[in-house]
Amino acid sequence: MDEFDDGMGLVEFIREAAEDEEPDTAVLLLEQEDVWFAVVRLDLDEDPRVFAADLAAVRRSGYADLLTADALAPLGPDGTPLEPVAHVAPVAEVDDPGVDVGVDAEDEVEGLDEVAVDEEEYTGPSTPSGPAGDANLLADYGLSAKDLIGLCGGRLVPADALAEIAGVLGAAEELEAVR
Repeated sequence: MDEFDDGMGLVEFIREAAEDEEPDTAVLLLEQEDVWFAVVRLDLDEDPRVFAADLAAVRRSGYADLLTADALAPLGPDGTPLEPVAHVAPVAEVDDPGVDVGVDAEDEVEGLDEVAVDEEEYTGPSTPSGPAGDANLLADYGLSAKDLIGLCGGRLVPADALAEIAGVLGAAEELEAVR
């Protein structure tokens, strides 16, 4: 996996590996050190479909670009994409004499870009932890989005989750052979 720079390199690898078998569909199961797993499905003449068990862990890994992690939408328990929630900090009314906004009227307002942020209190946007991508990518094999998401979140270690997925795909022996 380290020899690929991006998702297109991975797609070409999957296509080349599947040429001998000439299947309509190729599925790649990935795991990184029992931290996360991902499934990449490539149908003939289609764009790849990706599911990641833990989006935050994938984005922290060296495989984020490979799995196009920036394009993966976080998922709810039923497999539907979660809507981003904007975090809005409460704004103090400047005209309220009882509220200290930290700037005196005589102070010059220069260097606003030098504002210090206490990292412990920072509540800005972050990468959500949890499943992301296309949870329905194996539904036609009998693994629903809800069941796939059920394999995430600590109930199973990634290796065991992939073993269950491989079993559904009829590829349990192939997975054991490459371990």
